[in-house]
Amino acid sequence: MHTNGDVSRAFDTLAKALNPGESTACQSSVEGMEGSVHLIAGDSSISYIEKEGPLLSDSHVAFRLTMPSPMPEYLNVHYIGESASRLLFLSMHWALSIPSFQALGQENSISLVKAYWNELFTLGLAQCWQVMNVAAILATFVNCLHSSLQQERRKLLMEHIFKLQEFCNSMVRLCIDGYEYAYLKAIVLFSPDHPGLENMGQIEKFQEKAYVEFQDYITKTYPDDTYRLSRLLLRLPALRLMNATITEELFFKGLIGNVRIDSVIPHILKMEPADYNSQIIGHSI
Repeated sequence: MHTNGDVSRAFDTLAKALNPGESTACQSSVEGMEGSVHLIAGDSSISYIEKEGPLLSDSHVAFRLTMPSPMPEYLNVHYIGESASRLLFLSMHWALSIPSFQALGQENSISLVKAYWNELFTLGLAQCWQVMNVAAILATFVNCLHSSLQQERRKLLMEHIFKLQEFCNSMVRLCIDGYEYAYLKAIVLFSPDHPGLENMGQIEKFQEKAYVEFQDYITKTYPDDTYRLSRLLLRLPALRLMNATITEELFFKGLIGNVRIDSVIPHILKMEPADYNSQIIGHSI
């Protein structure tokens, strides 16, 4: 079991992957969000939050990621860990920029991200496939698998790498745009399926709203692509097959050892948007 000091040091190590001293108006910040959130009475004694306006706005489409510089001639675990840290922080703060997510309260928000960070991270890998050069990262993982690893462990790691590669390749082939990625992430984020979540009825309502907006967007943007919505939604079950522990081992162990990402998540979510945005500079994906 890790102490609070271990977790704090792990958070500091991940945070150092961000660019200190450089600033930008990150388009996924919580400033300038459209709409407002109100409590309304449900059919029972439970009160639900009703979001005026859309769940997602245009500001949630840009997903800005900058890779560490300079890029080494040969990829190494430290560079990969820094790149993964930036994607993790960006994904968490993208979630924080959604007013409906904030309206759930800190405890519920932390629980949701702990439950689904791996799926959000994997969607981010697919979205940032070219910028991160994910194909090269996965090839590096394969080349660096130590022969000293037990055969069963090597098999598990290889299977995970191939699942990641197949998922990302399938997403790239679908030519998914920024709006579609935003809605896919929202559907994953507002999933009421994880055991132990509180206020599941409210979370489900937000997920339903994301589905409706997603369907409306695709109908208007791709009127001739009848099955596009189905094809995109059918990619989501593959995310559940990605083992979070193996994701941690591949992408983050080189930076933070055996500290679990879900223990670091509360620290990330408690960062002030200004603190985060002042350390990140990126280009729209």
